[in-house]
Amino acid sequence: MATRTVKSDSGNALKFQNNGGTGSVTITDAGDLTIDSPADIILDAEGADITLKDGGTTYGSLKQASGHLVIQPTSSKEIILNDQAGTASLTVDTASQNVSINNGSIVISTAGQGITFGGDPDTRQNSPTVGDRTLYDYEEGNFTGTLSDGSTNVAMSSDTGYYTKVGNLVTVSGYFSANNLNGLASETIRLTGLPFTVSNNAAAYAGGGAAYGGSLGLAVAGQSVSYFGEVGQSYLQLTVWDATTGTSHMVASEFTASGVIIIDLSYRVA
Repeated sequence: MATRTVKSDSGNALKFQNNGGTGSVTITDAGDLTIDSPADIILDAEGADITLKDGGTTYGSLKQASGHLVIQPTSSKEIILNDQAGTASLTVDTASQNVSINNGSIVISTAGQGITFGGDPDTRQNSPTVGDRTLYDYEEGNFTGTLSDGSTNVAMSSDTGYYTKVGNLVTVSGYFSANNLNGLASETIRLTGLPFTVSNNAAAYAGGGAAYGGSLGLAVAGQSVSYFGEVGQSYLQLTVWDATTGTSHMVASEFTASGVIIIDLSYRVA
């Protein structure tokens, strides 16, 4: 059968109605039905539902509820978004109400925005202040740590550290060993190169104990080495404690050429 064209008079709308002017109108075709509009295609359902069927069986609907667009499959079915090859990229399981990203990541493009955890399931002690519940940052990588007096650097034989940052809390670890003290003698020694600046708040920084010395032994019997993140800075201050002098900043003369510093701590970032 040749193609037939049905059109309205110029300036008038084209309407399909049944004989009574109300009720449903059915259009059937053995092949595809194509609606090609030079402008927009408007679906106006005064009953608020647009029902989707396949062979007479309903598989979902588009609904209007209080002005909201609702996409609703039939009972216990999934809503699936495919990529251009037809592979599922995102799946909403309406039975379990879980959302699955099948291949890829959730990307938050705006700085300071993230994933917000609703509800308040935690049991807190001593009435602490509740902080932000939005996870806005995660990052991991490595950094170069250098022993220094703040102006002159020690030659390093091992200088790689690692970090993981979650929100405003960063955890660093590493193994750092000297190769040449470069003439340092009595200067205070620090480990520079932290990946993030320590929070400028005395209540927010942290320290720890370090394994130190050749073969991980101590330089002087009875001494112990520790460190803390200097507030507002990107380095760890090394300290030495012994029973005679107490605690003092570590100096180059207390650091042997084969000295090793091993760190593992978490601190708040600025």
